[in-house]
Amino acid sequence: MRLLLSFIFSFSLLVAFGQDDTAVTSDQMRKPVYQVHEGERDLLDGSSNALTVDLPEIKSRTAEKIWKDYINKFGGKTKKDRKVKGYRTENTEIYAIGGLQKMNVYARVEDDHDRVTLTAWFDTPKGMLRSDTDSKAYLAAEKFLQDYALEVKIAQVEEDLEDEEKALKNLERDLDRLKRDNDGYHKDIEDAKDRIKKAEDNIVENEREQEATSARIEEQDEKVSKVRDRLAFLKK
Repeated sequence: MRLLLSFIFSFSLLVAFGQDDTAVTSDQMRKPVYQVHEGERDLLDGSSNALTVDLPEIKSRTAEKIWKDYINKFGGKTKKDRKVKGYRTENTEIYAIGGLQKMNVYARVEDDHDRVTLTAWFDTPKGMLRSDTDSKAYLAAEKFLQDYALEVKIAQVEEDLEDEEKALKNLERDLDRLKRDNDGYHKDIEDAKDRIKKAEDNIVENEREQEATSARIEEQDEKVSKVRDRLAFLKK
C-alpha cells in the first residue's frame, strides 16, 4: 500500500512539473462571471439605489467608450452629464428590465487605483430599480451589467492580443535583421578569404621579385665597382 501511494505521489509530481507553462488552462477558457453589488450611491441631489460591477484590468476611458456603445444598442440618447459625473441615457428601452416601457439610465465609471468600477442607476416608470421591489427586473439588470462587463473583458483581451501580435511582429523583424546580418557576416568572410588568397599570391610574387631584384642589385653593384675602379685609374 505504501509503495502504491509513493507511486501515485511521484506520478502527480511528474504531471505537475511536466505541464507546459504556455498551455491554456481550463480557467482561462471559462467565461468570467462578474459580481454585481447593490447599494445606495450618490446621484444628483441625493442617493439612490444602484448596481455596481468591478471591471478589472481595464482603463477607465475604455470602460466609458464601451458603455456608450453598449447602452446605445438599446436606443435612447446618451450624453455626458456633469451632475451625474458620468452619463445619462434618456428614453432607452431595455425589454428584459422594463419591457416596452422606456426608462432613463445613469452610469458612472470610477477609477480607484488599480480597480475600475461602473455604477448604474435604472430609473424605471416604477421608480429607481431595487431588488426588493422588482426582483425579476433586478436580475435582468444584473445580467445586463454582467454582459457589459464581458464586453469590457473582450475589449481588454483584444488589446492584449494586439500587444502580443505587435511583440511577435517585432521579434519577427528582429529575426529578419539577424538573418540579414548573418548573410553579411558570411559575405565578409568570403570577401576576406578572397583578399587573403590574393595577399598570399602577392607575397609569393613579391618574394620572387625580391630575389630577382637582389640578383640585379648584385650585378649592378659589380658594374659600379668596375666603373669606380676605371675612374680611379684615370685619375692617377
